[in-house]
Amino acid sequence: MPEDYEKRLKDEIYGCFKYIGIPIETVYNMPIQDRKYFILKHNAEQEESASEQQRLEKGGGMRNNGDLNSYARLEQSNRKNGNNF
Repeated sequence: MPEDYEKRLKDEIYGCFKYIGIPIETVYNMPIQDRKYFILKHNAEQEESASEQQRLEKGGGMRNNGDLNSYARLEQSNRKNGNNF
């Protein structure tokens, strides 16, 4: 069991550094509840982006200004996260 805890901890630290972009020194000094908050927030944003992308793909593109704004936000999020396609 301790090995499982250590792996999960290292996965969290790696994820904060790699995907969220928090400097590794900051992650090491961060309280657990703060790290958990940032992970949950990041995951929620990613799920929202994926849902929005699916909605746009399913809807056959943009139909109104609301869709255009949603698409623009999604593109900005992708660029911010380094997902330049």
